[in-house]
Amino acid sequence: MTKIMQVAGVAIAAMVAGCAPSGPAASPGPLPELAGRTAGPPQSCVHNDQTMSVHLNGDALIFSLGRTVWLNANRCPGVTDSDLPIFEPSGSQYCRGDIVRTVDRLAHIPGPSCVLGDFTPYIRPAR
Repeated sequence: MTKIMQVAGVAIAAMVAGCAPSGPAASPGPLPELAGRTAGPPQSCVHNDQTMSVHLNGDALIFSLGRTVWLNANRCPGVTDSDLPIFEPSGSQYCRGDIVRTVDRLAHIPGPSCVLGDFTPYIRPAR
């Protein structure tokens, strides 16, 4: 194999590996949003409510509505606190497989993209 073909092969392998779906999400570190809440069974979709709060905490996507906070199972490596998530939902729900793009909030430069995984609900008990 020529040197060019070897370099091209390595580059293609790296691109394919970057597109492969991520494995199961690692257990998240302590997130303040989850404190005092109990995890429920993972869901493939959550309703896209206009009053839902969505933000990034590190590379974790957090969706909040009322007493429930959903943690998305897929992490978004390379995302920083200065990135804004831009969702491309299919219909009236955010679902596993939907794409999230990011844009730097100050420079407006496109950032990393990732694919949503399952949503794990964390519910605060009623008082």
